[in-house]
Amino acid sequence: MKSPRKRKTRLLSRLRPSQLELLAAMERTETLSAAAREVNLTQPAASRLLRTLASDLDIGLFERVGRTLKPTAAGRTLVRRAAGLIADIDRTQQELEAIDGGLIGAASIGAGVSSCYVIVPRALGLLLTEAPRINVTVREGPMDELLTRLHTGHIDILVGRFSSQIQNADIVTRELYRPAVRAVCGPDHPLTKKRATRWNDLMAYPWILPENGTAMRSAAEALFRKQRCRPERCLVESSSIQTNVALMNGSDLIWLLSADVAEYFYKLGALRILNVPPQAAPGAFVMAHLRGRSLSPAAQRLSDCLVKAAAT
Repeated sequence: MKSPRKRKTRLLSRLRPSQLELLAAMERTETLSAAAREVNLTQPAASRLLRTLASDLDIGLFERVGRTLKPTAAGRTLVRRAAGLIADIDRTQQELEAIDGGLIGAASIGAGVSSCYVIVPRALGLLLTEAPRINVTVREGPMDELLTRLHTGHIDILVGRFSSQIQNADIVTRELYRPAVRAVCGPDHPLTKKRATRWNDLMAYPWILPENGTAMRSAAEALFRKQRCRPERCLVESSSIQTNVALMNGSDLIWLLSADVAEYFYKLGALRILNVPPQAAPGAFVMAHLRGRSLSPAAQRLSDCLVKAAAT
């Protein structure tokens, strides 16, 4: 077996761009043939690239399990690192294109669904005022999916509420704010006409429950235990904010929603906030980035604006 020093020299001098692109595609796909199609290679050509790389490094990267090609521990490391490197190159290209177009840089942010209504728009508004020549890409999605994008370098910053504490030494997190939870209903719900409302009154109506495993579902279950009662009917389980707001219009459904998002939709006239005590937040909205990758000046400016937005 070659020495680590020789292997390092060979990796730097012999690793081809086509091999890097293929390895990065394997991070996103389930089969070699799918990865090969993504980078416009035939499967035989992709297999040759991988065999050449394994021979150059003198280490097993993949093995056959039945008819499927599976990465070894070394292969998984190389695939993950290649995906991160390709993402870094793509991000560098975006920044260079932004600068060439008269901007001063580019930044990308992954936003959990709830954060897309208040904290992220507020931060982007600040950024547009303070640094209007920064190009920003926003990707909305589930937190686990966005966390993967953060690891692979496809986004610079992640903002949202996690269902549990992140146990990852590679991630740096900062708490932004911790909004309470409010009970909400449609604009024409019978409870909106009552001056005094108790939690027991709400339990007589059908509810929308957040999905199992989410922070808001934990908040709902904690509320039911505290009140020692549950809704008589839970007709829908959904964490889709737009769907739930639409469902409540023209129905008697009750739902729990983060206070800041509830206020946003209340101002639009899309729902009403019921006059019952707010509940403690199930968790904070946090900002996260990779520990081993320093933020670009543009991404750091966006991070500063998120902190300012959370404080207002």
